[in-house]
Amino acid sequence: DVVSVADTWTKYVGFPVITVEEDVKESAIKVKQNRFLRTADVKPEEDKTIYPVFLGLRTKDGIQEDLTLNKREDTFKVPDMDFYKLNADHSGIYRTNYTPERLRKLGENAKAGLLSVEDRAGMLADAGALTAAGYQKTSGLLSLLKGFDTEPDFVVWDEITARIGAVRAAWIFQDDKVKDALKAFSRDLVSSKAHKLGWEFKESDGHIEQQFKALLFGSAASAGDEKTKSAAFDMFDKFVKGDRQAIHPNIRGAVYSVVLQYGGEKEYDAILKEYETAKNADERNTALRSVGRAKDPKLIQRSLAYSLSKEVKDQDIYLPLAGLRAHKEGIEAFWTWMKANWATLKKKLPPSLTMMGSVVAMGTSGFTSEAQRADVEKFFKEVGTKGFERNLAQSLDSIEAKAGWLERDAKDVEEWLKENKYL
Repeated sequence: DVVSVADTWTKYVGFPVITVEEDVKESAIKVKQNRFLRTADVKPEEDKTIYPVFLGLRTKDGIQEDLTLNKREDTFKVPDMDFYKLNADHSGIYRTNYTPERLRKLGENAKAGLLSVEDRAGMLADAGALTAAGYQKTSGLLSLLKGFDTEPDFVVWDEITARIGAVRAAWIFQDDKVKDALKAFSRDLVSSKAHKLGWEFKESDGHIEQQFKALLFGSAASAGDEKTKSAAFDMFDKFVKGDRQAIHPNIRGAVYSVVLQYGGEKEYDAILKEYETAKNADERNTALRSVGRAKDPKLIQRSLAYSLSKEVKDQDIYLPLAGLRAHKEGIEAFWTWMKANWATLKKKLPPSLTMMGSVVAMGTSGFTSEAQRADVEKFFKEVGTKGFERNLAQSLDSIEAKAGWLERDAKDVEEWLKENKYL
């Protein structure tokens, strides 16, 4: 009944999370739907909608298309409990919340070739979103990711790097030992695949192949993999000495980021010079977008000052600031600077433009604690939020979600890192 199905999905905001409980003896699953929220704190009055959910049960026999959950909860038979997965090919608009044990099994099923590319990417996206929201433990997500080190497909790797990136961003203000351990895990995950794909770009490479090489090269080098890191410095060195072909355009941004992350003033000056002298706007923007990656306090201050200099157009102010979100030193310095230069920013970026919203989001969304969130709220109570109310609200939500995530799972992650010999 297309009309009533479309009616529910189009009239009501949101989408559900489907929680799966298993009854192995009966060879059945009990599924229950609730409204999904990023902060997982759904109040009963926000959870009244019952969505018609097409379960698309995948088993070794194929996909059962006719299973529909039309009420709050129901039980369905599963022919073989050794392998099943809901939302085959991820065509349904819902998140699926499995037990940690089932997630681990699904990771094995993926390795055994039982899941489609859409299934694998979708499963990681679900696990990542549910973990960040508090429906699942982060240790379960990390174990799932660990099983994907031999994954062959770009779409899935895109999801893998995004999910480990989200964990590391939430943990950015945590103890250095824990952050280094997460970085080492990230490095282990991506390095061998990055080495296998390489970073030479051939005429015969298709568009996806090119993206794939660039993604993994950048991820591995940024996570401190020695082979890709030294390749980045080598290319950069040749480039600075005049060989314009030394860095392929696909990885130019990655190379700049890596040499700034691990280099110093010499690399910083060379990249600024590239911004000021390159003929092509794309090349200039790539250089400007990278400068904030430098962590040295002196270079951070230069990036901040440079964004307001005459060298940078008003509409490009956000570019030199973008990279500052990659490290806690940058996040803190950016916020202090924004408060001190608020009057200037307001003059350069009037509320009628959307630019102010972008700068506010960039300068605040990297925080991860309730104390930092309170500081942001206090400042904007005093100066007003005209023209960027929505950006600020999203930023505050994001900080709250990360603060909640850390409160729930900081210990859990530490234990997982110890168990897996990263700590």
